[in-house]
Amino acid sequence: MPKRQTIPAKRVNPFGKMLQALRQTWSRQGNTLEVLLPRGWPENRGIIHWRLRGDTDVAPHGQVTELNQIPGVGAMTRVHVWTPPSESLLTHVTLPTRSRAKIQQALPYALEDQLIGEPDQLHFAYRALDDGNLAVAVTTRARLQAWITQLTDAGLRPTSLCPAQLALPLIGDSWSVAYHEDEIWVRTGPSSGFVCTASARTPPSMLVTALNEAREKQMSPQKLLVIQAPQGFDQTAWSTSLGLPIQVQTQSFWVSHHEPVPALNLLQGAYAPSSQMHTMVPALRQAAIMLAAWLIGSLGFNLWEWWQLKKTHENLRQEMVSLFKRTFPEAQTVIDPALQMQRLISEMQDKGGKSSGTDMLPLLGNIAPVVQASPQLKLRGIQYGESRLTLDVTLPDYQTMDAIKSAFTTRGMQVEVIGANSTPAGIEGRLRLGQTGKTGT
Repeated sequence: MPKRQTIPAKRVNPFGKMLQALRQTWSRQGNTLEVLLPRGWPENRGIIHWRLRGDTDVAPHGQVTELNQIPGVGAMTRVHVWTPPSESLLTHVTLPTRSRAKIQQALPYALEDQLIGEPDQLHFAYRALDDGNLAVAVTTRARLQAWITQLTDAGLRPTSLCPAQLALPLIGDSWSVAYHEDEIWVRTGPSSGFVCTASARTPPSMLVTALNEAREKQMSPQKLLVIQAPQGFDQTAWSTSLGLPIQVQTQSFWVSHHEPVPALNLLQGAYAPSSQMHTMVPALRQAAIMLAAWLIGSLGFNLWEWWQLKKTHENLRQEMVSLFKRTFPEAQTVIDPALQMQRLISEMQDKGGKSSGTDMLPLLGNIAPVVQASPQLKLRGIQYGESRLTLDVTLPDYQTMDAIKSAFTTRGMQVEVIGANSTPAGIEGRLRLGQTGKTGT
């Protein structure tokens, strides 16, 4: 007999580590970097706050003076920028259209009494609200372009820019107030807010006026959340003056709160991220090279494995052919050695008069005692084929059929019911019987 060759059930792909490294790199670079720009930036080189938000609840954060000092930034890191609140005007307007082109044309005229500067020098970003109004942010084009240029030069390609007062937490029917340097940022709704001069002992007049206007519109908050209040903050005086309960949060919103989706994105129109996609091609080049290398390596490995299996198959077949020719030297043509050997052995058994338990006569001899011992069984026909007997029988009920099956099984027969119908004469069924190799008595 030829020596049996064992084919490994599983091969280790040598490029698996490369794929794993690519996934880890992609995961590390799949974080979201949030940047908080200082007022007057980039002319004013103040403190830039940053935090890197990923899969964990704790986000690394810190302060730098230059963008290139921020750690942990990769080519695929998503970048969101919170812009100084004093650099943008947040307001609401109602327009009788939902056409994007018509809205852009109408906004300068609908807001002209609130604007300072020429409309052609201003950039208008908006968001449609559920009540039919539009939340609008107005920023000078020069300022917006300066932000984008500085960020891009530092290797950061922002997907969104949003005024920073919209980064404050908004809990229920409350307003949020945050002290930041010499300013107070106020968030009054999902897409609304303003900035005013900081005041510790008494609330600033701009906040008082905004609260009175909200009360006239029956949209006043139920409480005020004050974040990182400075020393000297008089909670009682604020509550008395505003007529609202005051809740104080000592921890900075930048550390404790993460706005999942920016409420309003300044990158619209000509400044939309899609118009800057061509600038991302160099950053994606390294990942594309790694992916291409993995694909080529994986294809080469699969071809090598296929060649190895094909060679093993050919060796096994040659051994089978060699064994067949040694056993049957008179055979001239060998197409399927296994099948040809089985047929030749069967022919030799037939010529020698040797029968097996699956021949017709042994099978009939095995079922005869059961048929004779079961007078309620009426045999309507017998067929033989594929080393099995097929009996067409009539029985009084299904219980008798189960008893007959058990009797055949006891004699080492394999029984298969391939049909059973209830008729006025009883149960007409068809049983297929084969030899299992065990002989009953």
